[in-house]
Amino acid sequence: MQLLLNKLRTNNRILGFSIDAVAGALASLALPPVFFVTAIFIIAVPAWRAIHAPHRQAAAGVFFGAGLGWFLASTYWVAHSLLVAAPALWFLTPAVALALAVVLAAFWALAAGLSWTADSTALVRLLRLIVLFAMLEWARSFVATGFPWNLMGSLFAVHITSVQMASIVGIYGLTLLAFGCAMAPLFWCLGRWWAALLCLLLPLLGTGFGSARLAAGPSLDAAITPGNAPLVRLVQPSVPQSEKWNRQKRADHLARLVALSRHGTARPVVVIWPETAFAGLPHQNQNLLAGTAGAATSDAGYLLTGIPRFNGDGHPQNSAFLLDQNGALRGLYDKRHLVPFGEYVPFRSLLPFLDIIAGPADFVAGTQNRMITVPHVGKVQMLICYEVIFAGRVVDPERRPDVMVNITNDAWFGKTIGPWQHLYQAQLRAVEEGVPLLRVANTGITAAFDGYGRQLGVIPLGDKAYLDITVPPVLTTPVFARWGNGLFFIMCLVIAMIARVVDHRQYVRNR
Repeated sequence: MQLLLNKLRTNNRILGFSIDAVAGALASLALPPVFFVTAIFIIAVPAWRAIHAPHRQAAAGVFFGAGLGWFLASTYWVAHSLLVAAPALWFLTPAVALALAVVLAAFWALAAGLSWTADSTALVRLLRLIVLFAMLEWARSFVATGFPWNLMGSLFAVHITSVQMASIVGIYGLTLLAFGCAMAPLFWCLGRWWAALLCLLLPLLGTGFGSARLAAGPSLDAAITPGNAPLVRLVQPSVPQSEKWNRQKRADHLARLVALSRHGTARPVVVIWPETAFAGLPHQNQNLLAGTAGAATSDAGYLLTGIPRFNGDGHPQNSAFLLDQNGALRGLYDKRHLVPFGEYVPFRSLLPFLDIIAGPADFVAGTQNRMITVPHVGKVQMLICYEVIFAGRVVDPERRPDVMVNITNDAWFGKTIGPWQHLYQAQLRAVEEGVPLLRVANTGITAAFDGYGRQLGVIPLGDKAYLDITVPPVLTTPVFARWGNGLFFIMCLVIAMIARVVDHRQYVRNR
């Protein structure tokens, strides 16, 4: 193993960068939905090259290459939105995919650069790299509005037992464990077999905890059909993005939504439609909206749907409306975390071509986390689109909801891996918070999870269908929901202290 790694420490910059980028791309196969979990160990190749780099800039360059490969291979689908919005601009898709990968890879480069010091051993550099990598991935959740997509820890969603660790340490703790586990071969090569075994053992112990946690809770059958639980219908209309705002087709789209909402003999308490399912402005289409709500719901039923609106200042907002059968407004939520370059454009004057995707005017974010109360269901925490990806910021710990509802429109990304990645992030939020989560998408994937993250039902990508769910109860507040990322920071601090002790001992030995 060490002989092989030594051969990969080439001084040829082009060859070295190629090795790093390919290693990062191959390692990303461990992520959802591929879940080739053992591929994560390939990331040890650029890590070995980084800790043996001749200087700080070289170490940063190594991990920049690795990050570029990782994100190009796993977030390429973002460029698909340009093909949907403006097919004539197809030639820009490689540039869009590359630009996003460059920005995200910069966090990896910074972690490797900061971990390298001239007077430290490879072991100390490796320990620092583990800590700084995890910390910079956490920073990715809020720097420049945040984009914590394809975090390494999401590979533990490969099985329902391993994902239970998220209830304690959250996705960032899982990322620390995943990256540390991938470094086990390097610890072994550096003569620290005990560290290598520990890195491999911790995820196994965590999976054992997950198995015990599930065994102690109610069965999946009990979660799917809890006694006296309210019935909720999730509707996936599968309207192509190219047709969504076509006013000539709006009547057909609404008819499809209504037909799915009223199909069969079941009478759900609330029907949930996806993000911007009603493709019109409420103040301009009051009668149509009221009539649609009445047609879609049974007696004393409610419709919860995404609708764009203008606020009191005349600015557009991405919102969710709860309407009763008479069309009266019973609850309102405005999206608080907007998508950059999707709902608003930073430096818009310098990037005029992005008006095609984001529109000519920027949306504005909501300023309050208004939970919507649905009779017989309880308090609903709305999460619109990618608001669901921000661990620790989906629920107010002082006001826990009875259910989380994530409405989204993934039609922008077609039949790529993007909708699947979004789905698994929603599952992780359910486990972290111990709160059931209902995900309603336009083209897919619509699904429901209980507080353990177990799937209660699913509508496949692209299908036109509905899903009836009886909402299971909220779990006892998990550790993560109480402490947030506290344990993650403690884990990072412990490893940093170990690195400091090892470094000090080496310094004393060399005096």
